[in-house]
Amino acid sequence: MTATPQEGLWRILAVDDDPLIATLVADGLRSHGHVVTVASSPQDARSMLDDVDPHILMCDLNFVSGESGAEFVSSVREARPWVACVVLSSHRSPELAVPDAHLLPADVVYMVKSTVRSVAHIVEAVEAAMTGRALPSVVHAADKGTVTVTAVQAEVLRILASGASTRALAEKRGTSIRAVESLLVRLYGTLGLDTSRESNPRVEAIRMWQTGRVRVRHSARREATLVS
Repeated sequence: MTATPQEGLWRILAVDDDPLIATLVADGLRSHGHVVTVASSPQDARSMLDDVDPHILMCDLNFVSGESGAEFVSSVREARPWVACVVLSSHRSPELAVPDAHLLPADVVYMVKSTVRSVAHIVEAVEAAMTGRALPSVVHAADKGTVTVTAVQAEVLRILASGASTRALAEKRGTSIRAVESLLVRLYGTLGLDTSRESNPRVEAIRMWQTGRVRVRHSARREATLVS
């Protein structure tokens, strides 16, 4: 088991396939005295675990290939239960990012990239993960434009965002095309989208998904929505 770190000397393994985000996070944490190692995928991060021996794992959820961030975080926590975990995702609920979001540890600190306004918010998140202190219960102004969907609608939206057609969506869900069409109509209605012939609600729904404007009702995960 790793030794208890001195404050300001934490070893952090940051995993994100967006090089800009990874660099910003790493540089910000280093400026506060932390030792940060960056990996671009869970596979690369796994090969670094023994050498880094992290106190904190900071990980995205949605990767282009290989295992999801949720699976990786879960496996690291199982093997190293002392490692604190922070998720930094584009989505306001993990269920919108990956199908195995239920694997995330209950005490993971969950942050949404679009709500991060300064390095101080990232530092606050890793401190909360290490100490078990709750993050400030503050709702960011951006939440006013956030739409809440059901778990089923979140699954449909996530599959749509992968590029699936209506037929492919029906096959993935094991249901009929007509049933999926009804699901889509209800989803677009929930998102407040125009469904007239002149509009393209599918594209707009995916855009809302990409920009973190959707959350899942009754999500069990704690989300860090901090103000600057």
